[in-house]
Amino acid sequence: MNDLRVCDLPTSEKPRERLINYGISTLSNTELLAIILRSGGTKNSVIDLAGQIFSKYNGFNGLLNLDVKELTQFKNIGVAKASSIKAACEIALRISKEAKIVDGKESVLIIKAQDVFDLVCKDFYGKEKEYLYVVTLDSRNNFISKDIVSIGTVNETVVSPREVFKLAFQKNAVSVVLTHNHPTGDPTPSLQDIKITERVAKAGADLGIALMDHVIIANDKFVSIKSLNLFDPISFS
Repeated sequence: MNDLRVCDLPTSEKPRERLINYGISTLSNTELLAIILRSGGTKNSVIDLAGQIFSKYNGFNGLLNLDVKELTQFKNIGVAKASSIKAACEIALRISKEAKIVDGKESVLIIKAQDVFDLVCKDFYGKEKEYLYVVTLDSRNNFISKDIVSIGTVNETVVSPREVFKLAFQKNAVSVVLTHNHPTGDPTPSLQDIKITERVAKAGADLGIALMDHVIIANDKFVSIKSLNLFDPISFS
């Protein structure tokens, strides 16, 4: 028996026709994935298959963390379907990044930890090790750049204050924010995270460049070390 395809569905249930007639915003996540998959299994429609995938992997975020080999372990998902899913996910990530900054000139104000999270959270999707970024800011707290300065293990990262402030001087930054991910899913700062923050803050005070915060991100959660009163940002304005 052939796989059940989108074209086998009643016209009123075909995602592509619904997209054309009513607009893409009317489609559910399941219908969007069904368009990418194109066909289901021998006993399930493509809509059923899309729904089963979302149920197992907890939506689009779950798919972002899977590679092609892992996707093909799901029944009725071959290399072609898995590749299409990963391509769609990567397009979404790249569009999101481009929308934030156009030619590096769009003014992005970094005032609070939420702003840092919004800026970098998607950079951490799928990362199985800790990545530490330095976010550089100008005198008005406008975003200048975000750069990786350290890649650690699954549960720790280390960084030299020298590397942080070398980058800050290169960017003519007035202040910086540290941010890194916790692949474990728990954004609670470790003792090492706190010690790194203190070391960088002290070095910044000596150099005249303020460390404004250290934001730890785990999936859709984040913790600001500043908000926990574990160090005091120093202003030089």
